[in-house]
Amino acid sequence: MGRLRDALRRFQTSVYYLDTQLREFFEMKSHLEALESAYRDLQDALAETPDLERVVEAFIRENDILPVYKELRARYESVLALLRKYEPLVDEIDAKLERYRSYRYYLFKDDELVPRFVDLLLSDRDSVIIRPLIFGGHSIDDALKTVGAEPVGKLSYRVPGDRAADAADVFLRQFGDYGFVIEADDVKLTWKPDVNVLRVDVPRDKIHEVDEIAQRIGATILAA
Repeated sequence: MGRLRDALRRFQTSVYYLDTQLREFFEMKSHLEALESAYRDLQDALAETPDLERVVEAFIRENDILPVYKELRARYESVLALLRKYEPLVDEIDAKLERYRSYRYYLFKDDELVPRFVDLLLSDRDSVIIRPLIFGGHSIDDALKTVGAEPVGKLSYRVPGDRAADAADVFLRQFGDYGFVIEADDVKLTWKPDVNVLRVDVPRDKIHEVDEIAQRIGATILAA
């Protein structure tokens, strides 16, 4: 067990550290774009005025651009070789981690698809618990009573499973900034209105079933 814990801690540290490094690595994109832009402009200028080739030659020689570029090229090829070397490992780890997935984020192009998704996922449950993700200071009791909800705690309501979609619709239409959480047995749905994303937590052996439901109604499955 001690060896396992140590390996897990080192694995976590490596993942977090490498992620940070790769975030910084992506800053190189803007430098590559700038390089391309400058080079294309240089080529266009030379195409229009070939006689300026001597000016370019002198500038490159006087500023030692050639040896610096050769070093850049060598570093660039080393990075590509390193990425190619570890690509199989990255793919293997990704596939392994996916086996442990017990949640997924889904993006909906239209809010009206969310209640439909909720209905497909929860309508066969005896009841669900729904509550606002963020409390905005307004009473939602009366609105939820219209869909058969009953209070079961502070800002928590029990709703028949076949009315779960209606309860979600109440939040979407009347309390759009609140977001909501719906829980039933081993399923938890969290709607985040600021990004139009729904998080679904389920046992890992059920995640692909949820993916199929989401795809059926046109939701986008996010990779995170």
